[in-house]
Amino acid sequence: MGQASNDSGGDDAERFVADHCQQSFLSLWTYANPRGKKDQELCDVMVVCDSDIIVLSVKHIEFKDTGNPNVDIPRWQRKAVDGSVKQVFGAERVLSLDGTGLHVVGKPGERGLTLPPSGTRRVHRIAVALGGEGKIGLSSGWFDNKKQRKYVHVLDSPAFIATIRELDTISDFVAYLLAKESLQAEVIVEGGEEDLLAMYLQNGRQFPDNDLICLGEGVWQAFSTGEQYLGKKRQDEISYVWDRLIETFCQDHRAGLLLGEQDTDGVEQALRTMAREDRFTRRGLGKSFSGFLEANKLGQSRSRIHPYPGLATYVFLGCPVDLPREDRIAELKARCLIARWLHPDKPQVVGIATETPKVGQGFSLDLLSLTIPRLSREQAALAQQWQEEFGFFKNLRYQ
Repeated sequence: MGQASNDSGGDDAERFVADHCQQSFLSLWTYANPRGKKDQELCDVMVVCDSDIIVLSVKHIEFKDTGNPNVDIPRWQRKAVDGSVKQVFGAERVLSLDGTGLHVVGKPGERGLTLPPSGTRRVHRIAVALGGEGKIGLSSGWFDNKKQRKYVHVLDSPAFIATIRELDTISDFVAYLLAKESLQAEVIVEGGEEDLLAMYLQNGRQFPDNDLICLGEGVWQAFSTGEQYLGKKRQDEISYVWDRLIETFCQDHRAGLLLGEQDTDGVEQALRTMAREDRFTRRGLGKSFSGFLEANKLGQSRSRIHPYPGLATYVFLGCPVDLPREDRIAELKARCLIARWLHPDKPQVVGIATETPKVGQGFSLDLLSLTIPRLSREQAALAQQWQEEFGFFKNLRYQ
């Protein structure tokens, strides 16, 4: 495979799924109608982030009730469920072929993100079957694929919306998929799969270690209207500062607005790390970044280190608007090396720089990733020298 794009396309059902994926997983990682060999459509939507590939097939088949359920239900399932499962397996097969699968391929043929090496991939299969809501119960499970059996998550509209809105980071979403895929218990759900999601969330984001799980109707409805759930949602509000920051970087990166295309691989590496942060961690990151911008505006802080929680150490920098952008990037790089030296347990540092906020003034953003598995003596000495010479993070106070 050679190129990629993530422009939305397809019918209303496909756009419905693609739009929700873009909102939850961000536009840089969501591809509608990716293409395979001979420009044939692989699947309806593909989400790619680091080692995880989520393959989605969407079928909207209106259920026709002729009064004969023994005929009507199997007919609908063949078209809506079995058809989606077949497409998902086909896409996975193409991605696994030797010499293919290097990049996501999209309709217009613009190169997108490189796919992970075949040996490190985790493929998650989702069949979204629409049109039978309230008439046919669906269940995820193991499906035959030639000589193998593979797990496919089968979701109708209410289950898909509840899952992707509730688990709206790639890490939270994939953790749930993996928990379902490893579930050994027999599961009986009288309502919808969203009720299984409610059990997972109520049980500390894991399933009970039972041989049998039985769920009646209305579990999700009761859970999602409870005060504990609503309180969590209020606490999550600050975390969406982080989401908006990532999406702004994605748009600037795609539009070529990052100065000198600041090391494309490094930008994408930084974005993947930022996107890998789960919802709980984003609360701290959103609060820290918002607090830094306010302190920077008041002249109280030029830069800040955010080491925990997070997959990386984050460095925030706000400079006067008249400082040349090249100088700002140079300072950001120096501060990132010092942060790496100060926090030896974190191999990666992600640096974010902008102008000191002013009313009515636009802004630009810079982003970089510095990954050093083990700091050399020379690098440590340089970091210490820069700290002494420029005073960067010399009198450090963590917020």
